[in-house]
Amino acid sequence: MVAGLRFGVRLGEIEMEQVRPAAGEAGPAPQEEADEREARGRELRAAQDLARRRRRQTILASAAAVIILALGGTATWVFRELATTRESMVAQLEYENSVLSRLLRQEYQQRFDSAKVSPARQEMVAQSVRKILSNRARYERITKSMTMPWYFLAIIHGLEADFSFDSHLHNGDPLTGRTVRVPAGRPARGTPPFSWEESAMDAIAINRYDKWNDWSIAGMLVVWERYNGLGYRHYGINSPYVWACTDLYAKGRYVADGRFEANAESRQCGAVAMLKGLIAIGSVSPPAGPK
Repeated sequence: MVAGLRFGVRLGEIEMEQVRPAAGEAGPAPQEEADEREARGRELRAAQDLARRRRRQTILASAAAVIILALGGTATWVFRELATTRESMVAQLEYENSVLSRLLRQEYQQRFDSAKVSPARQEMVAQSVRKILSNRARYERITKSMTMPWYFLAIIHGLEADFSFDSHLHNGDPLTGRTVRVPAGRPARGTPPFSWEESAMDAIAINRYDKWNDWSIAGMLVVWERYNGLGYRHYGINSPYVWACTDLYAKGRYVADGRFEANAESRQCGAVAMLKGLIAIGSVSPPAGPK
């Protein structure tokens, strides 16, 4: 311990000798030394503050990176699971739709092949066919830029408006205003009164008939029934919109939107009867499948 103290004293003496001015040299003034020490202190404190700030920034950046990576990993897993689930659901829906589509087409084609126009309604069918053919050019002007057959449009015109060119194709409401019944408020653009062509183009667009590509017999029957609604299937009867005037329909119809009467009978000519009438005289020849 004594040796240590002596060594410390001697070291201090040596340091004092090193900093003591040599003979003939003037030492710095006390005020200058104080100013210099203060300046060095400020520089040291500034460097320490900067180091602390950078250390805090590094720590925060590292923490943020960990959080982002954690969240990113979780989000990636969640999105991956959602994508997998969605792909599975889409695949299942596509399969179900394909099966439903095949079954519906088989059903429609078989029923169409077996259906016969009722003898008591043959004149009504013939009148409808004559009206369709007399206005063929007008229907063709609407469908000339589409894959839709002109006679598909003509048959809807007969079903919805009894071939009146003063009525909306959507539902037979007058062209002097927008539609009132379902679908109400059509056409949404333009100012009444509307031309029949304006109404027809709007009805085609909202039902996406300009995008449909299956104009086979079964494909048209699918669209005709959907146009009027599938509600008749709940009552176990064929839709009169499609099958009236044939031996596959007897009675039962909606007398108003949402109001079904089991004993009410449709008095209009159904789509199948009109199409069979056109085919019978060689005026039309529907394609075998989608175009």
